[in-house]
Order: sequence, then C-alpha cells, then structure tokens
Amino acid sequence: MDWRSQDTNQKREQTKKIVREYLEKISLGDNAVREEFIMRFKPFILKQVFKSTDKYVEPENSEEYSVALFAFNEAIDTYDEKKHPNFLVFCEQVIRRRLIDFKRKNKKNSMVYPFSYFESEDNSLENAFFQSNVSDGIERLEFLEDIGHFKDELACFNISFRDLVLCTPKHRDSRESLINVARTLASNDELYGKLKRKKKIPTPDLLKLTSVSRRTIERNKKYIIAVSLILRSNLEIFKEYAECCKERRVDMR
Repeated sequence: MDWRSQDTNQKREQTKKIVREYLEKISLGDNAVREEFIMRFKPFILKQVFKSTDKYVEPENSEEYSVALFAFNEAIDTYDEKKHPNFLVFCEQVIRRRLIDFKRKNKKNSMVYPFSYFESEDNSLENAFFQSNVSDGIERLEFLEDIGHFKDELACFNISFRDLVLCTPKHRDSRESLINVARTLASNDELYGKLKRKKKIPTPDLLKLTSVSRRTIERNKKYIIAVSLILRSNLEIFKEYAECCKERRVDMR
C-alpha cells in the first residue's frame, strides 16, 4: 500500500468517525446538531443530485435538491449501522431512490392528455404516449394496462372511447361543474359503490350533495361516470388533467 492509498483510507475512516459522532448526538434529539450536520454535508447532497440528474442545481431554486435534502434527513432517521456499516453509502442509495421516484412522478404528471385523444377507436392516445420522452418500458406497459382496464370499465357502463368525445360539454363552465359532480361521486365510498354495483349513477343521493339539477346529471351521465372512474383509477395523466381543468388551465375535451 503506497502513501496515497494509506492517506485515502485514513480520510475515509476519519469521515466515518465524524459521521458517527454526529448521528449519536442527533439520535438524542439535538436538532441544532442535525442542522450543522446537514450544512457540513451539503456538498455531498449536491453531488448526489448531480450524479442522479447530470446537472448542477441551485439549492434555493431546485426541487431536486429539496427531494435530496428530504432523503438525507430520511437516511439520518432510518440508518442502522448493523445493517449498513457506511452511512454515506446508505444515504447515497436513499437519495438516488427518492430522486428516481420524483423523476417518474414528474414524467407521469407532465404527460397530460385530453379526451380528444379518444377521437377514434384507434391507438391515438397510445401513439402519443409512445412518442413522448418516456423510455421506461415498464412505465409504458403499465400505461397500456391502465388504458385497457379503463376501456373495460367504461364498457361495463356501455360507454366507448368515442362517447367520451361526443358527450363532453362544449362550455368550460359546464365541464368544471360536471367534474365537481364526478369528484363528489368518486370521493364518496357509499355512492361510488352503488355506481359500481348498479352500473348507474345514484342520482337521488348525488342530488343531496351537489347543486346541479336531476336533468343535468341525466343528460351528462356518461361524462360524469367516465370522470368518476378516472378519479378512482391509476390514470394519473387524466387525473392531472382534471385538476388542470379545475384550475382553469386547460379544457378537458
């Protein structure tokens, strides 16, 4: 072993000793020491962000850094020296996992599609998804499985993808009102259970919880049912779209 290797090993052991001392004090509930520990290892956290994202970030303006900082705190709270002899190696794993989760969530939420992608019974929506920047084969398979499941659920109510376009109200205010009705239906387990069992909207019960008329519900039942199913599904790309519509950012049609 040459002097360089010996020096490196000494530094590594010294760092492990410093980390161990910090963790012992933090375990006693010393938040001031936790903050000091975080500040001291801020360069380490930034390095992990760079390794995971391949970009330098400004801590004050970076969601990725916030995720990594949260993961660093998580590592502090969950670290077990018996299972993981090196805290920094364990911490690196936690940060990487959390950043991967964050990236996947953002990918799903950035792909927001309106009902117009159901204009025909072909693979318009699937094609749009495959032309996106999603490279994860598992995500694509999950997406296709979710779409297939959603199509089957709609069929149980005699609703086709084509119907989604035809039954969508033309006016924004009407759409927003109906989405709120659908949200009320989807968030109430008892009403949603009746919808699933009887394959029709429990109109009398729903009227008690909303301000719309019976005629409005009956005339827009397909749209309300479809949105309710979406809100109780894994279809994040449509649930996000409903939220965008609610916030008046886009038209859900």
